Amino acid sequence: MKGDPPVTGPGTQPGDKAPVRTNATVAPVRTKAADPPSRTKTAATLTRTMTPPLKAKTEATPLKAKAEATPVLATSTAPLPGAATQALASAAASGPDNANGKDSFGPASFPPPSETGISKLLLFPDKLASLLKCSPERPDPLFPISVELSITNRCNLDCNYCSDNKIRNYPDQFNSVLLDRLFAELAEGGTKGVVFEGGGEPLMSPLFDQALKDCLARGLSAGLITNGLLLYGLYPREMLLPRLEWIRVSLDAANRNQYRSIKFGDFFDRAIRAIEDLCRLNPKPVVGVGYVLTNYNDEPAPLRELALRLRDMGCDYLQIRPVVDHQSYESDRSDEIAEALDGISGPSFTVDLAPLTDNLPNGNLNLPCRAHSLSAVVCADTRIFSCGRLYDKPGFLPIGALASPYSLGSFRDAWYGKVRSEQNAFLASPRFCAENCPRCRMTKYNRLLDEVSRLRTRDFI
Repeated sequence: MKGDPPVTGPGTQPGDKAPVRTNATVAPVRTKAADPPSRTKTAATLTRTMTPPLKAKTEATPLKAKAEATPVLATSTAPLPGAATQALASAAASGPDNANGKDSFGPASFPPPSETGISKLLLFPDKLASLLKCSPERPDPLFPISVELSITNRCNLDCNYCSDNKIRNYPDQFNSVLLDRLFAELAEGGTKGVVFEGGGEPLMSPLFDQALKDCLARGLSAGLITNGLLLYGLYPREMLLPRLEWIRVSLDAANRNQYRSIKFGDFFDRAIRAIEDLCRLNPKPVVGVGYVLTNYNDEPAPLRELALRLRDMGCDYLQIRPVVDHQSYESDRSDEIAEALDGISGPSFTVDLAPLTDNLPNGNLNLPCRAHSLSAVVCADTRIFSCGRLYDKPGFLPIGALASPYSLGSFRDAWYGKVRSEQNAFLASPRFCAENCPRCRMTKYNRLLDEVSRLRTRDFI
């Protein structure tokens, strides 16, 4: 937009512009009808096994395969349900793969699994066993599987639903020595990966490139969540970015108009070009697009066009999730979105709608939170939190910090310290979680852990 300050950071081009807003505290009120016409379809079509079922209208089942396209296996008298039916129907219609002489049946005929789904917990049996043994008196002793790391609170956008705009005034305290020390400690303790995320926009930090190299040198895997504006053209990072295991671009809009109304910048095309560039990397990391669904970007037709465009350019997934901390922006069109996106997922691209139900409940379903120790949050001011959703709750203190003016220590000191032990006792209380926990991606794991802990016939499948 005219008059905007230039985009700053490594990889920018001359003349690039973007608003830099570092002190945003309250999202501006947008002028919209206070009470839009009711669109009270339920999210039944999105409900997954690990999510409490929602009441469904009998006539709306957009994700269900059409009856006439349902194949029946020779050994069965009934069709397979849901996604399996759709995949087999598609394979039966297309016949053998003439390019490689192989049938289209088998794992390759199904969409890739969700990269943020509950099935990932099966990759960590030791952690799963430890979570099932923890109690109010005994926190899970194992280091988190992955750590969410903010290296800056600065951002070149000002999204109206941002969950982190309240921390913009906290100073960036990291330096390369502190970061490398943290990576060494995490690797030694058994952590597998580090996610560079916000806070702010990670690529605005001059520390990012060296931090990524140091992280990888310590044997940790790395992921990146970015708005993509400083990836335009990829230079000078075209040799560094392929070393990331995954990159997710927070797009949150299906076209330029939506992008401007949500993020206060006319950079939709720039973000799309960054995604295209990422998909051409060789080797290519897993490239995903994040989309926070709000009442500013919930038109089904543009979202379908975006999904098709992302699939065609080689993107791996589109993840759609609900807004969590600004419920005045909440969309009520989940069913319409599911219907519009039906049939787009394929062998190399997934439309991940599960967060629209998995992340929706408040209060952690009145369950204790065992899953909080799957991850930990390290902020740009070096404070460490055992829960990234309660960091701004009065009295829910950081469990430690790596630099002044906070009490100094190491990540290990924080993880095995008194404050984390005290917080574990709170989080083990269903009442505390019911009264304090906002919408959270850990809820689906807590539901699974609760079910497993209550099984009685444990020696059988």
